[in-house]
Amino acid sequence: MSEQFRPSFLIGLEDELKKIHHLSSEYYSNKLKVWLYLPLFEKILSSEKQNIIEAYTSELSFDFINSIGNSSLEGFTPKDLERIECVLNSLNTLPFIKSSIPQLEKTICKVSEWNKKLNDVLNGNENNCSEKNLLIPLLESYNYDKAFFGLLETITVKINKSKDSDNFLIVPSEKELEQMLEEQIKVSWQNAKEYAKKFVDKTDQYYDIMIHFNKRTGFCRGNSLGAALTIKFIEELLGYYNAKYLVQSVDGIAISGGLSEDGKILSVGSEIIRRKTELVFFSDVTHFVVPKQDESAARSKLNELLTIYPQRNLKIVAVEDLEDLLSRRNIVSITKQNPVVRARNFVRKNIYTTLIIILLTAIFTALLTVDLDNNPALVTMDGQNAYIKNKNGKVLWQIYYPYDTKYFLDQRNNDSFFKVLDVNNDGSNEVIYVKSRFKEGFILDEVGAIWCVDKNQNLLWEYKFLDTVYSEREDLSPIYSLYIIDSVTYKGEKVLFFRANNASSFSSAISGLTIKSGKRISETFWGSGHTAAVLLRDIDQDGIKEIIGFGLDNGYEDAVLWISKLNDFDGYRLTKQEYIIKGKKEANLISYLRIPKNDFERWAGFRTPGAEPNSLYFKDDIKMFSFTIVNYKTIEANPSSRIHMAIYYLDTNYIISDVVISNNFRVFRDSLVAQGKLNPPYTDTKEYKEILINNVLYWKDGKWLRKEEFLK
Repeated sequence: MSEQFRPSFLIGLEDELKKIHHLSSEYYSNKLKVWLYLPLFEKILSSEKQNIIEAYTSELSFDFINSIGNSSLEGFTPKDLERIECVLNSLNTLPFIKSSIPQLEKTICKVSEWNKKLNDVLNGNENNCSEKNLLIPLLESYNYDKAFFGLLETITVKINKSKDSDNFLIVPSEKELEQMLEEQIKVSWQNAKEYAKKFVDKTDQYYDIMIHFNKRTGFCRGNSLGAALTIKFIEELLGYYNAKYLVQSVDGIAISGGLSEDGKILSVGSEIIRRKTELVFFSDVTHFVVPKQDESAARSKLNELLTIYPQRNLKIVAVEDLEDLLSRRNIVSITKQNPVVRARNFVRKNIYTTLIIILLTAIFTALLTVDLDNNPALVTMDGQNAYIKNKNGKVLWQIYYPYDTKYFLDQRNNDSFFKVLDVNNDGSNEVIYVKSRFKEGFILDEVGAIWCVDKNQNLLWEYKFLDTVYSEREDLSPIYSLYIIDSVTYKGEKVLFFRANNASSFSSAISGLTIKSGKRISETFWGSGHTAAVLLRDIDQDGIKEIIGFGLDNGYEDAVLWISKLNDFDGYRLTKQEYIIKGKKEANLISYLRIPKNDFERWAGFRTPGAEPNSLYFKDDIKMFSFTIVNYKTIEANPSSRIHMAIYYLDTNYIISDVVISNNFRVFRDSLVAQGKLNPPYTDTKEYKEILINNVLYWKDGKWLRKEEFLK
């Protein structure tokens, strides 16, 4: 019996058809459907049974032809395209198909024309890319074990001003964003905003950002679009602000690579970049930008393909960081906008504003040149000076205030040193600030102090932190570094809370000053390790704020997080006996957690994890606290090797419920696992995150317990 007459032949067809039907209900591309349809149609059309051909082609041809029409064809080899064209031509000979699917001939022309163009490209006869947009190679997997060659995606970005937060809308979006992709979008956006500041003097604080995937249904995962997305964000930001200079990617460019918070282009992995190189090779792209770490694998795959098509003109461009990428004029152009076009764009975008400006210019000229408001409203810092400004942004005076600029990435860090508020309710603001202990690159041997000055810079009060406390290990005397937390009403008075870290040893304190007099309150919370961040927040909505603190404990040699009521926070935080602050009562804590060193920190010999300063946040959208663990790549603690490791999420039941691994740490630790220096699992995996979560210790009934025991 002929194979096609056997029942197994029809069963085989039905099994392959089930795979395709499965795709229709999941998040897969039309191109993958074409790829799976192709052998099925070849098998059907090879049948000698006309009834089989008619039955299956009548049912499946419309979806097959429609999938081709809605697919981009890059990544298919000439041999693949010839197979597709052969199937389409065979279908065109069937009268019942030709009459019922009028777009068939148009689809045949599409495949034929692309096949001709691709052959011209592969033979070195054409160097023009048909796509006038930045291309992002995306791979698609099916059943988790078959990697499909994917497609070259393009994206469109649109931004508008937002009131109170950055909001990202992904179109189309079929499910919740993968965590790594969501994190990468935010990192790319921050990098783009920082870069745009070079060309735009004043920008909005928050935006609504729409990211539209032009070719697909949003199946992008991972962080490999980070570099390309950053360029698109920069393009749109400069266009939005009608900047003097515009940034635009050159035609015929494909880019793959994630982007770290400090602008490094992140590896996507050797196998992935080889597959993406093959995808790009069978397209009309002229330049493929890859991470420097992946250059060798990309060139190896390119050379392999060039043995078959030696005339293919594809350049591999390896870049290390965003600055390197944006400096390549064969990849990105930076051009000065035509003044006439720029003016026209401004008028078009701001027609009513323009009319008002024209009508009122004469009236406001004098007012704009004379700003008589001398009431302090805000403070900005640039690493050398602090600028006290009025509500219009006019500098009223400045204070020499040198500090490392990496700590001034957002307003929260500025708020650790300056607070502007009306101390005596007279309608004029005063400035309370931590007196700087830095001068010309050196730390002064001075006691930590907080000053309050009026709008005329007259000193109203000064407070110096002079406490000496004791432990079995050592006497703990000043000097302390001071940091402002926040001002709240405490026992009927307005009080400015602050934290203090001993400059030469391990003790730390949290206390408060009445803002009218600078007199210190009687309560102080003592810790045996430096405090990195503190929040004051009413978590349980009972009208009394909680103190949420994050930092280190030198006794336990762990990072710690603790919570207490603001009306009952006096005392010391529990630690090992020799580190306990003597002469104080043990503080009453609602919750107390220890975050131990991870396997890398233990392997490298670090005494404690690292607690990122001012990284403690409450995220209203998910009702969770978050804090960041950092450290260095080497025990020498070189600032250039500093690396964010993970963000921990604490729910309002005070349980660590999630951990987000940073891209930098993932790449760094994975390399150590690959070298056999650290044990698996790899870093950004469910297994490794569970290890981190389950290693956290919780204090309960006089014992330190892991999560499972704590919840019993």
